Amino acid sequence: MSNQPGKIYSLLERLFRPTFLSVAPVCLFFMAGCAGLPQKTLPVSEAAKPQPKVFIIILDALKRTTLMESLDELPNFRSVIKGEHANYPYIYFENVLVSIPSSSKPSNTTLLTGVYPNRHGVPSTLWFDREKEKIITLNSIGQRRVVNILKERKIDTLFDFARRSEKKTMAVATQVAKGVERENWIQQSIHLWGQAFMLNLISRGNPYPDGAHIDRGTTEGLLNGYLYSLTDGLAGKMRSTGDIPDLVVLHYIGMDIFTHYPRSFMAEKGWSIDEIQRWYLKEVLDPEIGKVKDFLKRQGLYENTIFFFIADHGQTKIIKHLDEKNLIATLSRNFTVKTKGNSAGKADVICMPGAGTKTIYVKNKTVTDWMTPPRLIEDVKPVVDTVIDTDEMKKYLNYLLIGQYPGERKEGRAESDVYWFFNLDRYRTSERSGTDFLDALESMERLDDAVGSELRTAYMYRRDFPRENLPDIILINKPGHYFAPDKGKYAHHGGIYGSDSLVSFVVSGPKAHLFASHPKTVTEQIDAVDMVPMAARLSGITIDRPLDGKDRISEVK
Repeated sequence: MSNQPGKIYSLLERLFRPTFLSVAPVCLFFMAGCAGLPQKTLPVSEAAKPQPKVFIIILDALKRTTLMESLDELPNFRSVIKGEHANYPYIYFENVLVSIPSSSKPSNTTLLTGVYPNRHGVPSTLWFDREKEKIITLNSIGQRRVVNILKERKIDTLFDFARRSEKKTMAVATQVAKGVERENWIQQSIHLWGQAFMLNLISRGNPYPDGAHIDRGTTEGLLNGYLYSLTDGLAGKMRSTGDIPDLVVLHYIGMDIFTHYPRSFMAEKGWSIDEIQRWYLKEVLDPEIGKVKDFLKRQGLYENTIFFFIADHGQTKIIKHLDEKNLIATLSRNFTVKTKGNSAGKADVICMPGAGTKTIYVKNKTVTDWMTPPRLIEDVKPVVDTVIDTDEMKKYLNYLLIGQYPGERKEGRAESDVYWFFNLDRYRTSERSGTDFLDALESMERLDDAVGSELRTAYMYRRDFPRENLPDIILINKPGHYFAPDKGKYAHHGGIYGSDSLVSFVVSGPKAHLFASHPKTVTEQIDAVDMVPMAARLSGITIDRPLDGKDRISEVK
């Protein structure tokens, strides 16, 4: 493959980088922010050094098994995971279930809190708060909305546990940073995203950020901080304290962007998601891991490290883009749908943006508030009837869930769960009477039967939305069918199926012998909530509050 595009990219980056520092308005709707001035502390003596340094590296959107199956082409990943002489006793968790439906914000919050969304309060990227009667979005310039939600709900992160255990931490490019000292939260800057937008626009004519530039900038932030936000990276910590933090969480987001929008030649040739991600691992991320490894070696720290390589969700090639606007337009013929032009108080249906799944909130028309459960026959049924009769939903809607309100609503069906599984086939062939609607409400276990019990969809959905955010209708599309308004998007996530919601974790590094005696592959399924107790154990961090996750490393024989 010719390296001409890479040369052009490098030339543009060197030529335009100073100018791009002033393009902040380009990315006002994306993650941004600057951290405060670093505070200097006393050097750490050799005698006071704790147990191994732990690096948690989140590889956003990396599909299950792709990393381990690509190691022969990834010299830096291979040396960190298997060792220069293939002598590291790594642990490879092959089947890890993330939040269902798969979505970046809930999954990353789950990863770093060790509790499910119904506890940590981040069930989606956008949702409707029935109690506050407002739509909550987590995209913000200050990158603090997840932090604020966790504070409000009094939920601890791995960083909080570390602080109480007197461990030093650093967070790079993660919005789940509650508990990190301000000077140790290295946020992705508005300048970095502006550069990424402009580089891709000029070099390839595509108006979306270049994932490779974001990830290269993320490594730069880790090692040296960002000049324009005056933060210390690892090099600055070495100068000021003589040591680096005990725990570092580093989030590479670029693969997610790149898999959504791969190079044009990849799309033209119909590359699979595995092919795209293997290319990105080799060409972009493996060199970045090499920079981190080389820095640690130069500082004499590498031999005292453990690495977690984890993913927050998978990715699936889009078979068909579904028309979200048409669905909302159809609903608007029969209902007052919340739009930018009206308030939640005036609406009786709120249809949230979605991908492989879509949530719909329905108001009880006899009251003015949104916390009163809607009536099944008078309020919910008409919305279901409208939705399932749209042309696309006739073809591509796979499953449908109806919200329950145990103890609050008594309308002929006992309510003791979070959702019902709605029998679409049965209802569509019925006369669609009120009795037919109630008869179509079945146990959530039917969803497990439909998609496969290994995904535990019923279990996960019961741990998704808290009561104040509970949707009344959840639409679940067929695999590969996404509400994705950008027709240029090549792949997506946000579904309930394995390619979106099953990932892999691997734990290794020079100090892997402290927790294992030989390489092990664990095929039994674990959950993303298990990462916090595992990382805490290897970091010497005490977990002093109840978690949903379990320390799976201690279970490995």
